[in-house]
Amino acid sequence: MMTELWLHYAVPVLLALLLARGLWALVAVELCARWLLDNARRDPVSIDEDGPWLVVLLPMLREQTLAPETIAASTALDYPRERAVVVAITTEREENARRRDRGRLRALADTSCLTEAQLRGAFPRARCGDVADEVNAAPREKRLPLLSELYDAEPTTRETVAALAEDQPAVGLRLVHLHQPDSGGRKAGQLNHAVDRLDEILSTLGWRCENDADNTFVCVYDADAIPDVRTLTAFAETATRHRALTGRPPSLIQQQRLPLLGRRPFPPGATGLFLAGEWLYQLRRSLGIELARIRLTQWLTTTQVPSPIRTLLRPMIYGVGCGMTVHLPVVQSLGGFPEPMEDLGTGHRLSLLGADIAPATVAVLDEPYTEPHGLTNLHALAFHTSARPDRHAKAVAHMPSALSRIGKALLVLREWADEVAWVAGAPLIAAAVVTACWAAPLWSALALTGVLLHGPVPTARLIRLAPALHAAVVPSTSRIAATPSPTRGRRAALVASSPTQPFIRLVGPWRMFFRRITGHATTFGKTER
Repeated sequence: MMTELWLHYAVPVLLALLLARGLWALVAVELCARWLLDNARRDPVSIDEDGPWLVVLLPMLREQTLAPETIAASTALDYPRERAVVVAITTEREENARRRDRGRLRALADTSCLTEAQLRGAFPRARCGDVADEVNAAPREKRLPLLSELYDAEPTTRETVAALAEDQPAVGLRLVHLHQPDSGGRKAGQLNHAVDRLDEILSTLGWRCENDADNTFVCVYDADAIPDVRTLTAFAETATRHRALTGRPPSLIQQQRLPLLGRRPFPPGATGLFLAGEWLYQLRRSLGIELARIRLTQWLTTTQVPSPIRTLLRPMIYGVGCGMTVHLPVVQSLGGFPEPMEDLGTGHRLSLLGADIAPATVAVLDEPYTEPHGLTNLHALAFHTSARPDRHAKAVAHMPSALSRIGKALLVLREWADEVAWVAGAPLIAAAVVTACWAAPLWSALALTGVLLHGPVPTARLIRLAPALHAAVVPSTSRIAATPSPTRGRRAALVASSPTQPFIRLVGPWRMFFRRITGHATTFGKTER
Protein backbone atom coordinates (compact mmCIF):
# COMPACT_ATOMS: atom_id res chain seq x y z
CA MET A 1 0.00 0.00 0.00
CA MET A 2 2.74 2.46 0.97
CA THR A 3 4.73 1.53 -2.13
CA GLU A 4 1.70 2.21 -4.32
CA LEU A 5 1.07 5.58 -2.69
CA TRP A 6 4.70 6.54 -3.16
CA LEU A 7 4.96 5.47 -6.82
CA HIS A 8 1.57 6.68 -8.04
CA TYR A 9 1.13 9.85 -6.01
CA ALA A 10 4.26 11.05 -4.22
CA VAL A 11 6.69 10.50 -7.12
CA PRO A 12 4.61 12.42 -9.73
CA VAL A 13 4.03 15.32 -7.33
CA LEU A 14 7.70 15.56 -6.32
CA LEU A 15 8.91 15.35 -9.91
CA ALA A 16 6.43 18.00 -11.02
CA LEU A 17 7.74 20.26 -8.24
CA LEU A 18 11.32 19.57 -9.34
CA LEU A 19 10.49 20.43 -12.94
CA ALA A 20 8.56 23.59 -11.99
CA ARG A 21 11.31 24.81 -9.67
CA GLY A 22 13.99 24.13 -12.27
CA LEU A 23 12.08 26.04 -14.96
CA TRP A 24 11.37 28.96 -12.63
CA ALA A 25 15.00 29.18 -11.46
CA LEU A 26 16.29 29.13 -15.04
CA VAL A 27 13.93 31.89 -16.18
CA ALA A 28 14.45 34.01 -13.03
CA VAL A 29 18.25 33.81 -13.26
CA GLU A 30 18.20 34.83 -16.92
CA LEU A 31 15.77 37.73 -16.44
CA CYS A 32 17.58 39.12 -13.38
CA ALA A 33 21.03 38.78 -14.94
CA ARG A 34 19.79 40.64 -18.03
CA TRP A 35 18.26 43.32 -15.80
CA LEU A 36 21.57 43.90 -14.00
CA LEU A 37 23.59 43.89 -17.21
CA ASP A 38 21.21 46.31 -18.95
CA ASN A 39 21.26 48.72 -16.01
CA ALA A 40 25.05 48.59 -15.85
CA ARG A 41 25.19 50.10 -19.34
CA ARG A 42 23.11 53.15 -18.42
CA ASP A 43 24.77 56.51 -17.94
CA PRO A 44 25.11 57.47 -14.25
CA VAL A 45 22.71 60.07 -12.86
CA SER A 46 23.82 63.26 -11.13
CA ILE A 47 22.86 63.95 -7.52
CA ASP A 48 22.19 67.49 -6.34
CA GLU A 49 22.46 69.00 -2.87
CA ASP A 50 18.98 67.70 -1.98
CA GLY A 51 19.88 64.06 -2.57
CA PRO A 52 19.45 61.55 0.26
CA TRP A 53 21.91 61.41 3.14
CA LEU A 54 23.77 58.09 2.98
CA VAL A 55 25.77 56.49 5.80
CA VAL A 56 27.94 53.54 4.75
CA LEU A 57 28.47 51.19 7.73
CA LEU A 58 31.44 48.79 7.74
CA PRO A 59 31.36 46.58 10.86
CA MET A 60 34.74 44.89 11.23
CA LEU A 61 36.03 41.98 13.32
CA ARG A 62 39.55 40.63 12.66
CA GLU A 63 39.65 42.44 9.30
CA GLN A 64 42.99 44.22 9.63
CA THR A 65 44.21 42.60 6.38
CA LEU A 66 41.23 43.70 4.28
CA ALA A 67 40.39 46.98 6.03
CA PRO A 68 42.64 49.26 3.93
CA GLU A 69 41.29 47.93 0.61
CA THR A 70 37.66 47.91 1.74
CA ILE A 71 37.80 51.41 3.21
CA ALA A 72 39.57 52.78 0.11
CA ALA A 73 36.84 51.28 -2.11
CA SER A 74 34.05 52.69 0.08
CA THR A 75 35.43 56.22 0.50
CA ALA A 76 36.01 56.45 -3.25
CA LEU A 77 32.33 55.87 -4.09
CA ASP A 78 30.89 58.53 -6.34
CA TYR A 79 28.63 60.80 -4.26
CA PRO A 80 28.69 64.39 -2.97
CA ARG A 81 31.11 64.52 -0.04
CA GLU A 82 28.75 66.73 1.97
CA ARG A 83 25.87 64.18 1.76
CA ALA A 84 27.54 60.89 2.71
CA VAL A 85 30.02 59.40 5.16
CA VAL A 86 31.74 56.04 5.66
CA VAL A 87 31.75 54.63 9.21
CA ALA A 88 34.08 51.75 10.13
CA ILE A 89 33.02 50.09 13.41
CA THR A 90 35.55 48.00 15.29
CA THR A 91 34.76 46.16 18.50
CA GLU A 92 36.32 45.47 21.87
CA ARG A 93 35.32 41.83 21.41
CA GLU A 94 38.35 41.46 19.16
CA GLU A 95 40.66 43.03 21.75
CA ASN A 96 39.32 40.78 24.54
CA ALA A 97 39.61 37.68 22.37
CA ARG A 98 43.16 38.68 21.52
CA ARG A 99 44.08 38.86 25.21
CA ARG A 100 42.48 35.45 25.81
CA ASP A 101 44.15 33.86 22.80
CA ARG A 102 47.59 34.85 23.98
CA GLY A 103 47.24 32.25 26.70
CA ARG A 104 47.05 29.41 24.15
CA LEU A 105 50.19 30.32 22.22
CA ARG A 106 52.31 27.82 24.18
CA ALA A 107 49.99 24.94 23.30
CA LEU A 108 49.99 26.02 19.67
CA ALA A 109 53.78 26.24 19.60
CA ASP A 110 54.03 22.72 21.06
CA THR A 111 51.90 21.27 18.25
CA SER A 112 54.01 19.02 16.05
CA CYS A 113 52.54 20.39 12.81
CA LEU A 114 50.63 23.62 13.22
CA THR A 115 47.75 24.01 10.78
CA GLU A 116 45.93 27.02 9.40
CA ALA A 117 42.71 25.91 11.09
CA GLN A 118 44.36 25.85 14.54
CA LEU A 119 45.38 29.51 14.17
CA ARG A 120 41.89 30.64 13.16
CA GLY A 121 40.79 33.43 15.45
CA ALA A 122 44.26 34.15 16.78
CA PHE A 123 45.38 35.64 13.44
CA PRO A 124 43.46 37.14 10.51
CA ARG A 125 42.11 34.52 8.11
CA ALA A 126 44.46 35.61 5.32
CA ARG A 127 47.54 35.35 7.57
CA CYS A 128 46.96 31.94 9.19
CA GLY A 129 48.61 29.88 6.45
CA ASP A 130 51.78 31.99 6.32
CA VAL A 131 52.13 32.03 10.12
CA ALA A 132 51.67 28.24 10.31
CA ASP A 133 54.37 27.69 7.66
CA GLU A 134 56.81 30.05 9.36
CA VAL A 135 56.36 28.49 12.81
CA ASN A 136 56.58 24.90 11.48
CA ALA A 137 59.85 25.73 9.75
CA ALA A 138 61.46 27.01 12.99
CA PRO A 139 63.39 24.78 15.45
CA ARG A 140 61.16 23.52 18.25
CA GLU A 141 62.86 25.62 20.96
CA LYS A 142 62.31 28.80 18.94
CA ARG A 143 58.66 28.23 18.04
CA LEU A 144 57.09 29.89 21.08
CA PRO A 145 59.24 33.07 20.91
CA LEU A 146 58.59 33.29 17.15
CA LEU A 147 54.84 32.73 17.50
CA SER A 148 54.66 35.29 20.33
CA GLU A 149 56.60 37.81 18.26
CA LEU A 150 54.31 37.33 15.26
CA TYR A 151 51.25 37.57 17.50
CA ASP A 152 52.38 40.80 19.16
CA ALA A 153 53.41 42.34 15.84
CA GLU A 154 49.98 41.77 14.28
CA PRO A 155 48.02 45.04 14.41
CA THR A 156 44.43 44.86 15.55
CA THR A 157 41.59 46.01 13.33
CA ARG A 158 41.10 48.93 15.70
CA GLU A 159 44.70 50.09 15.24
CA THR A 160 44.52 49.66 11.46
CA VAL A 161 41.28 51.61 11.07
CA ALA A 162 42.35 54.33 13.51
CA ALA A 163 45.49 54.94 11.44
CA LEU A 164 43.45 55.14 8.24
CA ALA A 165 40.99 57.59 9.83
CA GLU A 166 43.77 59.81 11.09
CA ASP A 167 45.60 59.99 7.78
CA GLN A 168 42.74 60.18 5.27
CA PRO A 169 42.91 62.15 2.01
CA ALA A 170 41.03 65.39 1.46
CA VAL A 171 39.14 63.93 -1.49
CA GLY A 172 36.48 61.25 -1.42
CA LEU A 173 33.99 60.50 1.33
CA ARG A 174 34.96 61.17 4.93
CA LEU A 175 35.89 58.17 7.10
CA VAL A 176 34.70 58.00 10.71
CA HIS A 177 36.04 55.36 13.09
CA LEU A 178 33.88 54.08 15.96
CA HIS A 179 34.92 51.49 18.53
CA GLN A 180 32.19 49.47 20.22
CA PRO A 181 32.58 48.27 23.82
CA ASP A 182 32.30 44.51 24.30
CA SER A 183 28.57 44.38 24.94
CA GLY A 184 28.01 40.93 23.42
CA GLY A 185 26.12 40.21 20.24
CA ARG A 186 27.34 40.04 16.69
CA LYS A 187 27.42 42.30 13.65
CA ALA A 188 24.02 43.81 14.54
CA GLY A 189 25.44 45.23 17.78
CA GLN A 190 28.17 47.08 15.91
CA LEU A 191 25.63 48.50 13.47
CA ASN A 192 23.33 49.66 16.26
CA HIS A 193 26.29 51.27 18.03
CA ALA A 194 26.80 53.43 14.93
CA VAL A 195 23.11 54.20 14.37
CA ASP A 196 22.85 55.48 17.94
CA ARG A 197 25.64 57.97 17.19
CA LEU A 198 24.48 59.40 13.87
CA ASP A 199 24.06 62.86 15.41
CA GLU A 200 27.75 63.13 16.22
CA ILE A 201 28.75 61.44 12.94
CA LEU A 202 26.74 63.70 10.64
CA SER A 203 26.42 66.93 12.60
CA THR A 204 29.64 68.32 11.07
CA LEU A 205 27.94 68.08 7.66
CA GLY A 206 24.95 70.10 8.88
CA TRP A 207 22.65 67.09 9.38
CA ARG A 208 19.86 67.45 11.94
CA CYS A 209 17.76 64.47 12.97
CA GLU A 210 14.48 66.39 13.21
CA ASN A 211 14.90 67.81 9.69
CA ASP A 212 16.86 65.18 7.78
CA ALA A 213 16.08 61.73 9.22
CA ASP A 214 13.31 61.10 6.66
CA ASN A 215 15.85 61.60 3.87
CA THR A 216 18.57 59.42 5.41
CA PHE A 217 19.53 55.82 4.66
CA VAL A 218 22.10 53.54 6.32
CA CYS A 219 24.00 51.20 3.99
CA VAL A 220 25.40 47.97 5.46
CA TYR A 221 28.40 46.14 4.00
CA ASP A 222 30.64 43.20 4.83
CA ALA A 223 34.30 43.92 5.31
CA ASP A 224 35.31 41.94 2.21
CA ALA A 225 32.94 43.74 -0.18
CA ILE A 226 33.83 45.84 -3.21
CA PRO A 227 30.80 47.90 -4.33
CA ASP A 228 30.33 49.45 -7.75
CA VAL A 229 31.55 53.07 -7.87
CA ARG A 230 27.99 54.12 -8.85
CA THR A 231 26.46 52.44 -5.80
CA LEU A 232 25.44 55.50 -3.80
CA THR A 233 24.08 57.35 -6.81
CA ALA A 234 22.08 54.21 -7.66
CA PHE A 235 20.67 54.16 -4.10
CA ALA A 236 19.73 57.84 -4.36
CA GLU A 237 18.14 57.33 -7.78
CA THR A 238 16.15 54.32 -6.56
CA ALA A 239 14.91 56.18 -3.47
CA THR A 240 13.92 59.26 -5.49
CA ARG A 241 12.14 57.24 -8.17
CA HIS A 242 10.28 55.12 -5.62
CA ARG A 243 9.15 58.21 -3.70
CA ALA A 244 7.89 59.74 -6.96
CA LEU A 245 5.88 56.60 -7.77
CA THR A 246 4.40 55.92 -4.34
CA GLY A 247 4.70 59.16 -2.38
CA ARG A 248 6.94 57.51 0.25
CA PRO A 249 10.58 56.39 0.48
CA PRO A 250 11.43 52.69 0.25
CA SER A 251 12.02 51.02 3.61
CA LEU A 252 14.75 48.84 2.16
CA ILE A 253 16.92 49.09 -0.94
CA GLN A 254 18.82 45.85 -1.53
CA GLN A 255 21.96 45.88 -3.64
CA GLN A 256 22.60 42.48 -5.16
CA ARG A 257 25.59 40.57 -3.81
CA LEU A 258 27.53 38.64 -6.44
CA PRO A 259 30.16 36.17 -5.10
CA LEU A 260 32.60 36.91 -7.91
CA LEU A 261 35.55 38.40 -6.03
CA GLY A 262 38.48 36.03 -6.47
CA ARG A 263 40.92 36.94 -3.71
CA ARG A 264 41.66 33.31 -2.79
CA PRO A 265 41.58 30.20 -4.99
CA PHE A 266 39.42 27.19 -4.26
CA PRO A 267 41.36 24.28 -2.74
CA PRO A 268 42.28 21.34 -4.98
CA GLY A 269 40.41 18.05 -5.18
CA ALA A 270 36.83 17.18 -4.31
CA THR A 271 36.60 19.83 -1.58
CA GLY A 272 37.45 22.58 -4.04
CA LEU A 273 35.01 21.18 -6.58
CA PHE A 274 32.09 21.26 -4.14
CA LEU A 275 33.05 24.73 -2.88
CA ALA A 276 33.20 25.99 -6.48
CA GLY A 277 29.79 24.40 -6.98
CA GLU A 278 28.52 26.31 -3.94
CA TRP A 279 29.93 29.50 -5.48
CA LEU A 280 27.72 28.95 -8.53
CA TYR A 281 24.78 27.95 -6.34
CA GLN A 282 25.18 31.20 -4.37
CA LEU A 283 25.23 33.18 -7.62
CA ARG A 284 22.12 31.34 -8.78
CA ARG A 285 20.36 32.04 -5.49
CA SER A 286 21.40 35.70 -5.53
CA LEU A 287 19.86 36.21 -8.97
CA GLY A 288 17.05 33.67 -9.15
CA ILE A 289 15.68 33.97 -5.60
CA GLU A 290 16.88 37.09 -3.78
CA LEU A 291 16.80 39.59 -6.65
CA ALA A 292 13.76 37.95 -8.27
CA ARG A 293 11.77 38.26 -5.04
CA ILE A 294 12.70 41.91 -4.54
CA ARG A 295 11.77 42.79 -8.11
CA LEU A 296 8.44 40.98 -7.65
CA THR A 297 7.82 42.89 -4.42
CA GLN A 298 8.57 46.20 -6.09
CA TRP A 299 6.22 45.38 -8.97
CA LEU A 300 3.42 44.47 -6.53
CA THR A 301 4.01 47.75 -4.69
CA THR A 302 4.16 50.12 -7.64
CA THR A 303 1.42 48.67 -9.88
CA GLN A 304 -2.33 48.39 -9.50
CA VAL A 305 -2.67 44.74 -8.54
CA PRO A 306 -5.86 43.46 -6.85
CA SER A 307 -5.32 43.00 -3.13
CA PRO A 308 -5.99 39.20 -3.03
CA ILE A 309 -3.43 38.61 -5.80
CA ARG A 310 -0.92 40.85 -4.07
CA THR A 311 -1.42 38.87 -0.85
CA LEU A 312 -0.93 35.53 -2.62
CA LEU A 313 2.14 36.60 -4.60
CA ARG A 314 4.01 38.70 -2.04
CA PRO A 315 7.22 36.82 -1.09
CA MET A 316 9.33 36.77 2.05
CA ILE A 317 12.42 38.89 1.40
CA TYR A 318 15.87 37.68 2.47
CA GLY A 319 17.85 40.76 3.38
CA VAL A 320 21.56 40.42 2.61
CA GLY A 321 23.93 42.34 4.88
CA CYS A 322 26.23 43.30 2.04
CA GLY A 323 24.55 46.17 0.20
CA MET A 324 21.47 46.33 2.44
CA THR A 325 20.30 49.96 2.68
CA VAL A 326 17.57 50.76 5.21
CA HIS A 327 15.60 53.98 5.70
CA LEU A 328 16.76 55.47 9.02
CA PRO A 329 13.27 55.94 10.55
CA VAL A 330 12.58 52.27 9.75
CA VAL A 331 15.72 51.13 11.59
CA GLN A 332 14.70 53.23 14.58
CA SER A 333 11.11 51.96 14.57
CA LEU A 334 12.37 48.36 14.50
CA GLY A 335 14.47 49.08 17.59
CA GLY A 336 17.69 48.65 15.63
CA PHE A 337 19.07 45.76 13.60
CA PRO A 338 18.04 42.38 15.08
CA GLU A 339 20.34 39.64 16.34
CA PRO A 340 21.70 37.12 15.45
CA MET A 341 21.59 37.93 11.70
CA GLU A 342 20.82 41.57 11.07
CA ASP A 343 20.09 41.01 7.38
CA LEU A 344 17.71 38.04 7.39
CA GLY A 345 15.96 39.42 10.47
CA THR A 346 15.49 42.86 8.90
CA GLY A 347 14.22 41.38 5.63
CA HIS A 348 11.74 39.10 7.42
CA ARG A 349 10.41 41.85 9.67
CA LEU A 350 9.94 44.34 6.87
CA SER A 351 8.25 41.67 4.74
CA LEU A 352 5.79 40.99 7.57
CA LEU A 353 5.06 44.71 7.79
CA GLY A 354 4.34 44.90 4.08
CA ALA A 355 7.10 47.50 3.73
CA ASP A 356 8.24 48.98 0.42
CA ILE A 357 11.36 47.16 -0.81
CA ALA A 358 13.27 48.02 -3.98
CA PRO A 359 16.34 46.63 -5.81
CA ALA A 360 19.44 48.68 -6.51
CA THR A 361 20.44 48.81 -10.18
CA VAL A 362 24.15 48.05 -9.64
CA ALA A 363 25.77 45.14 -7.82
CA VAL A 364 28.40 44.59 -5.14
CA LEU A 365 31.11 41.94 -5.26
CA ASP A 366 32.17 39.79 -2.35
CA GLU A 367 34.12 36.58 -1.89
CA PRO A 368 32.80 33.05 -2.25
CA TYR A 369 33.60 30.59 0.52
CA THR A 370 36.90 28.79 -0.07
CA GLU A 371 36.90 26.57 3.04
CA PRO A 372 34.16 24.26 4.36
CA HIS A 373 33.92 25.42 8.00
CA GLY A 374 32.82 28.97 7.19
CA LEU A 375 30.26 27.65 4.71
CA THR A 376 28.64 25.17 7.10
CA ASN A 377 28.62 27.82 9.83
CA LEU A 378 26.82 30.24 7.50
CA HIS A 379 24.20 27.67 6.47
CA ALA A 380 23.52 26.67 10.08
CA LEU A 381 23.19 30.29 11.19
CA ALA A 382 20.96 31.19 8.22
CA PHE A 383 18.67 28.22 8.91
CA HIS A 384 18.57 29.04 12.64
CA THR A 385 17.50 32.62 11.86
CA SER A 386 15.01 31.78 9.11
CA ALA A 387 13.34 28.84 10.84
CA ARG A 388 11.33 31.00 13.26
CA PRO A 389 9.49 33.64 11.20
CA ASP A 390 6.81 33.57 13.91
CA ARG A 391 9.32 35.22 16.25
CA HIS A 392 9.89 38.00 13.74
CA ALA A 393 6.11 38.38 13.40
CA LYS A 394 5.82 38.67 17.17
CA ALA A 395 8.65 41.24 17.31
CA VAL A 396 6.77 43.61 14.96
CA ALA A 397 3.20 42.75 16.03
CA HIS A 398 2.85 46.13 17.78
CA MET A 399 3.74 48.06 14.61
CA PRO A 400 1.29 49.14 11.89
CA SER A 401 1.41 46.79 8.90
CA ALA A 402 0.23 47.08 5.32
CA LEU A 403 -0.57 43.35 5.40
CA SER A 404 -3.69 41.68 6.72
CA ARG A 405 -3.49 38.92 9.31
CA ILE A 406 -4.01 36.42 6.49
CA GLY A 407 -1.15 38.00 4.53
CA LYS A 408 1.20 37.70 7.52
CA ALA A 409 0.14 34.11 8.15
CA LEU A 410 0.79 33.20 4.50
CA LEU A 411 4.30 34.66 4.70
CA VAL A 412 5.08 32.72 7.88
CA LEU A 413 3.72 29.47 6.38
CA ARG A 414 5.64 30.09 3.15
CA GLU A 415 8.88 30.56 5.08
CA TRP A 416 8.29 27.39 7.09
CA ALA A 417 7.68 25.53 3.81
CA ASP A 418 11.00 26.89 2.49
CA GLU A 419 12.83 25.64 5.59
CA VAL A 420 11.21 22.18 5.34
CA ALA A 421 12.20 22.04 1.66
CA TRP A 422 15.77 23.03 2.63
CA VAL A 423 16.30 20.15 5.07
CA ALA A 424 14.05 17.48 3.53
CA GLY A 425 13.54 18.45 -0.10
CA ALA A 426 16.80 17.10 -1.53
CA PRO A 427 16.49 13.59 -0.01
CA LEU A 428 12.82 13.31 -1.01
CA ILE A 429 13.44 14.51 -4.57
CA ALA A 430 16.44 12.18 -4.89
CA ALA A 431 14.30 9.25 -3.77
CA ALA A 432 11.63 10.22 -6.30
CA VAL A 433 14.19 10.45 -9.11
CA VAL A 434 15.72 7.07 -8.26
CA THR A 435 12.33 5.30 -8.05
CA ALA A 436 10.77 7.07 -11.06
CA CYS A 437 11.53 4.15 -13.37
CA TRP A 438 9.19 1.94 -11.32
CA ALA A 439 6.34 4.46 -11.55
CA ALA A 440 6.08 4.82 -15.35
CA PRO A 441 8.38 5.51 -18.34
CA LEU A 442 6.94 9.03 -18.53
CA TRP A 443 8.10 9.78 -15.00
CA SER A 444 11.63 8.60 -15.81
CA ALA A 445 11.82 11.13 -18.63
CA LEU A 446 10.34 13.81 -16.39
CA ALA A 447 12.90 12.99 -13.68
CA LEU A 448 15.79 13.33 -16.11
CA THR A 449 14.44 16.62 -17.45
CA GLY A 450 13.93 17.98 -13.93
CA VAL A 451 17.45 17.04 -12.84
CA LEU A 452 18.96 18.68 -15.94
CA LEU A 453 16.97 21.88 -15.44
CA HIS A 454 17.73 22.02 -11.74
CA GLY A 455 21.49 21.38 -11.96
CA PRO A 456 23.55 21.08 -15.17
CA VAL A 457 21.65 23.57 -17.39
CA PRO A 458 21.68 26.58 -14.97
CA THR A 459 25.23 25.73 -13.85
CA ALA A 460 26.52 25.83 -17.44
CA ARG A 461 24.65 29.10 -18.02
CA LEU A 462 26.02 30.72 -14.85
CA ILE A 463 29.57 29.79 -15.79
CA ARG A 464 29.05 31.72 -19.03
CA LEU A 465 27.32 34.67 -17.31
CA ALA A 466 29.85 35.12 -14.48
CA PRO A 467 32.53 37.05 -16.48
CA ALA A 468 29.94 39.50 -17.86
CA LEU A 469 28.40 40.06 -14.42
CA HIS A 470 31.84 40.67 -12.92
CA ALA A 471 32.78 43.11 -15.70
CA ALA A 472 29.51 45.02 -15.16
CA VAL A 473 30.67 46.09 -11.68
CA VAL A 474 32.81 49.21 -12.07
CA PRO A 475 35.45 49.39 -9.29
CA SER A 476 35.94 52.62 -7.41
CA THR A 477 39.71 52.30 -6.97
CA SER A 478 41.69 49.63 -8.78
CA ARG A 479 40.96 46.57 -10.88
CA ILE A 480 39.14 43.85 -8.96
CA ALA A 481 40.14 40.22 -9.20
CA ALA A 482 37.49 37.91 -10.63
CA THR A 483 36.81 34.37 -9.52
CA PRO A 484 39.04 32.38 -11.91
CA SER A 485 37.24 31.02 -14.95
CA PRO A 486 37.17 27.23 -14.60
CA THR A 487 39.14 25.11 -17.05
CA ARG A 488 37.27 22.94 -19.51
CA GLY A 489 37.74 19.88 -17.31
CA ARG A 490 36.67 21.70 -14.13
CA ARG A 491 33.68 23.17 -16.00
CA ALA A 492 32.55 19.68 -16.99
CA ALA A 493 33.03 18.45 -13.41
CA LEU A 494 30.99 21.40 -12.03
CA VAL A 495 28.16 20.70 -14.46
CA ALA A 496 28.21 16.97 -13.71
CA SER A 497 28.30 17.43 -9.91
CA SER A 498 25.68 20.21 -9.79
CA PRO A 499 22.74 17.91 -8.83
CA THR A 500 24.55 17.11 -5.55
CA GLN A 501 24.79 20.76 -4.48
CA PRO A 502 21.53 20.82 -2.44
CA PHE A 503 23.02 18.06 -0.28
CA ILE A 504 26.08 20.21 0.45
CA ARG A 505 23.76 22.90 1.81
CA LEU A 506 22.25 20.34 4.19
CA VAL A 507 25.50 19.85 6.12
CA GLY A 508 25.23 23.02 8.23
CA PRO A 509 21.60 22.58 9.39
CA TRP A 510 21.90 18.83 9.96
CA ARG A 511 25.14 19.29 11.92
CA MET A 512 23.30 21.83 14.09
CA PHE A 513 20.42 19.35 14.64
CA PHE A 514 22.87 16.59 15.60
CA ARG A 515 24.65 18.80 18.12
CA ARG A 516 21.34 19.73 19.75
CA ILE A 517 20.14 16.13 19.87
CA THR A 518 23.41 15.01 21.49
CA GLY A 519 23.29 17.83 24.04
CA HIS A 520 26.09 19.99 22.65
CA ALA A 521 25.74 23.75 22.75
CA THR A 522 25.09 25.41 19.40
CA THR A 523 27.56 28.22 18.81
CA PHE A 524 28.05 30.35 15.73
CA GLY A 525 31.41 31.95 15.13
CA LYS A 526 32.40 34.58 12.61
CA THR A 527 31.43 33.36 9.14
CA GLU A 528 34.84 33.93 7.60
CA ARG A 529 35.45 33.35 3.94
